[in-house]
Amino acid sequence: MDFSHHRLAIFKSDSGITLSFGESIYLISTEDPFYNIAHKALEQKDYVPFYIEIAKREGLGPEFRDSLLQKINELGDLE
Repeated sequence: MDFSHHRLAIFKSDSGITLSFGESIYLISTEDPFYNIAHKALEQKDYVPFYIEIAKREGLGPEFRDSLLQKINELGDLE
């Protein structure tokens, strides 16, 4: 699968944080439990939590989690 056309864009406003990824747009309102994590991630320029949140919202959470765990185990085996 070629995802080179997908780009993550993040916009912060008074009402929350907007994520744009490919053709999808997601709003993380200031009332959303994920907002505090998103705010801290932006401060640290850590974009991984945003990709995980997008996967969760698209119903890919368990599949994405399993893929990440597999990659972590593969990297651990290289040590």
